[in-house]
Amino acid sequence: MSFKETKTRSITKTIIWRMIAILNSYLILVLMISDTPIYNALLMNLTGFIVYYFYERVCDKIEAGRYEE
Repeated sequence: MSFKETKTRSITKTIIWRMIAILNSYLILVLMISDTPIYNALLMNLTGFIVYYFYERVCDKIEAGRYEE
């Protein structure tokens, strides 16, 4: 079974993801895990990758804004 997303669903997911990504970056910078900027950048990307995976899994379970082709 194949699904398509409405534009509203795509926009909503995008806005929510950007809010989560900003929060992720903010937390890494506030916690200042390392004094080396490259390590903080790598950590932001690693945590962002992990959080995005779970974000997409949660979004996949939400039926709103999807329709069958």
